[in-house]
Amino acid sequence: MDRTDLTYHIDILDDTAGTGYEALLLSEGSSLFYVSPAYIKLITAHLNAEPYYVVATGEGGEVYGALPFIIIPNETYGPVANSLPFFGSNGGPVVLASLHDREKDLVRGQLMDAAMQLIRSKGCVAVTFITNPLDPGAHEWMDRHFPATYTDSRIGQITELPEAGGEEELMKIFEDPRPRNIRKAIKSGVNCYVSHAAEDMDFLYRVHYDNITSIGGQTKRKDFFTAIDRSIDRDQYNLYIAQKDGRKIAALLLFYYNKTVEYFTPATIHEFRNIQPSSLLIFEAMQHAAAQGYRYWNWGGTWQSQTGVYGFKKKWGAKDFPYFYHTLILDDKVLALSPEALVREYPFTYVFPFGR
Repeated sequence: MDRTDLTYHIDILDDTAGTGYEALLLSEGSSLFYVSPAYIKLITAHLNAEPYYVVATGEGGEVYGALPFIIIPNETYGPVANSLPFFGSNGGPVVLASLHDREKDLVRGQLMDAAMQLIRSKGCVAVTFITNPLDPGAHEWMDRHFPATYTDSRIGQITELPEAGGEEELMKIFEDPRPRNIRKAIKSGVNCYVSHAAEDMDFLYRVHYDNITSIGGQTKRKDFFTAIDRSIDRDQYNLYIAQKDGRKIAALLLFYYNKTVEYFTPATIHEFRNIQPSSLLIFEAMQHAAAQGYRYWNWGGTWQSQTGVYGFKKKWGAKDFPYFYHTLILDDKVLALSPEALVREYPFTYVFPFGR
């Protein structure tokens, strides 16, 4: 679509029902699960927040672009807007891939203007737009046109799944010691199954909690995991469980959307890590995903300082797809908050970089 006479109007909605929003997301391969209506509803309820969708619609009803964001309330310091909040969520403007570059820029600008007008009217003290690692054009536009107070970055790491999806094809893209890890798990008697059962989700939560608290990290809450099955269609998530001698020893939660699998929550009982059950879980899940037509396995973001985590993902064939946090401070009072206060006052929300 190479046109210069694009005609559309802008709406701000709190729900996408009856719109072509999801058709826009699925019209090309880069849109991720995080901007899907089901996931946004899930995290909005989890954070007791307000969802908004700025939508650019043509005269015939076709959606040319959209910008989802969430406003997280705080009575003490003021609300904060994120596109999008929660662990590793990407957001930012989504535009129809077939538009000419100039039209994409025009639509992005109108979406952002409408979003910022609402965000300011709600009294937000800060706003952050997090770009999609598979859509570098959104970051390039933000970098040129958004007056960010801070710009932070992550190394997005993504494995491109082979179309054939077989065992041999996958093994070719892995680096040592991944093939040895997989064989060790098999030789140790580890086997895997896919589940949507509540007791297996509870197992994932308990082991996740133990793993993360043992290193002083921030865990996902139990009510997030219990809400998944009633919020997300079962064809959009799988819980892989590894067991040995009938005992559950590891779990892996994955979300599926468009062309991408999201590596969302891994968990392994510490005493069984040496037999590599998580490696077998990942390998089997990758085979199934590739066979179903998924092309990308998104490991999520990695800090520059996380060399060990970066190396772990790289040995699974992951390539670098950087993405960015564009933050605008709207009220300087929020800058007085310490990192500990930010986590307490705005849980699971990006306000500004800790290392500013």
